[in-house]
Amino acid sequence: MAITLKVLQKLVTCANYVGEALVPYYRQILPIFNIYKTKSKNLGDGIDYSQRKKLNLGELIQETLELFEQTGGDVYICMMLNLIGCIH
Repeated sequence: MAITLKVLQKLVTCANYVGEALVPYYRQILPIFNIYKTKSKNLGDGIDYSQRKKLNLGELIQETLELFEQTGGDVYICMMLNLIGCIH
């Protein structure tokens, strides 16, 4: 899953309009992100060495969602409003 997230991040940042091209697939991508988003490790004062290797799923999902938001444009906002309407 971590490799897939890293590939999506690279894909979105490699060229213009790739983020907008992925918007129609958000209905398939976002529910999976929602399942794994809470998989962040809470170690308290401990050290999480997976942060250095970018293997923490919760943080990777958050970074990927932020990139989607930055590159999705107005289409992203419309799609998110539609998804929120479907959930409620």
